[in-house]
Amino acid sequence: MAVIIERAMGLDKITSTDISRQYGKVSKIVKNAVKPLEITKNGKADMVVMNPEMFIGIMELLEDYQDKIAIMEYQSNKENIEFISTDEAFKDVDSGEYSKMSIDELLNQ
Repeated sequence: MAVIIERAMGLDKITSTDISRQYGKVSKIVKNAVKPLEITKNGKADMVVMNPEMFIGIMELLEDYQDKIAIMEYQSNKENIEFISTDEAFKDVDSGEYSKMSIDELLNQ
């Protein structure tokens, strides 16, 4: 059976044709992937998919950041203070083992 995942510098890729022909196999690949996968159609990026646990983790991290930013904006408006750097703003956000990784490093794990 042919390899259905194309390794790439950014996101690994799967064609929409392979998804329609081998959904079960693709589903297993996505569920076991450690980074999102790009779906291509006619050789061009069409969608990005990821396993549900990764999606939930990313959404929770974004919510934490949004909460922190909302608090900072409130404090800034209330106390008429200047904004602080993002490093300072997120110093108390626990992102676990991913805390010192860039977006590129996270995607290339």
